[in-house]
Amino acid sequence: MTVSIALPVTAWPGDGLAAMDELTSKLTDLYQEHYRQLLRIAILLVDDRATAEDIVQDAYVRVFDSRSRLRDPDKALAFLRQAVLNRARSMLRRRLIAKKYQPKLAVEDRQPDDTGRGVDRAVLAAALTKLPRRQREAVVLRYYADLSEARTAEVMGCSQGAVKSYCSRGVSRLSDLLGERV
Repeated sequence: MTVSIALPVTAWPGDGLAAMDELTSKLTDLYQEHYRQLLRIAILLVDDRATAEDIVQDAYVRVFDSRSRLRDPDKALAFLRQAVLNRARSMLRRRLIAKKYQPKLAVEDRQPDDTGRGVDRAVLAAALTKLPRRQREAVVLRYYADLSEARTAEVMGCSQGAVKSYCSRGVSRLSDLLGERV
C-alpha cells in the first residue's frame, strides 16, 4: 500500500512563487494562442510539418525552462518567435551537413498535394526552399507572419534596410521561380 502526502506550497509575497505561477500561466496561454502561427512559420522555414512541430515544441520548452530569466513577460512572444527561428536555423544547418555527407536517394518519396489549395502551397514551399536562408527568413517573417520591417529586423538581428533588401530580392526570385508576379 502506497500513501502519498501532498504538502501545501504557500506563496508568500516577495518569495517569487506567486509571480512564477502567474508567468507560467501567461506562457501557457501564449503557447495556446500562438501555436498555429509559430507552427506555420516553422513549416515555411523547414518545409516539414513534423520537424516544424518539434521545433515549436522545443522552442516553447526552452522558453518555459528559462522563464525565471525573462525580465519582461510582455516580450515572451518575441522571445518565443526568436527561439523558433533559431531552432529552424539549427535544423537547416544540420540538414545541410547531413545532405553534404549522405548519398542522394534515387527517388524522391514525397508526393505533391492534389488539393487545389495544397498545390499552390506545395509549389510555394518548394520555391521558398530555393531561396537563400536570409531571404527565405525575411519573406516568411515579413509577409507570412506579418511582422513589421522593424520587428523582422529585430528578430533576424539585422538592419531594416537589410530586411527590405532581403524581401525585395526574395520576392523577385520567387516571381522568377513561380513564373508569375508574387
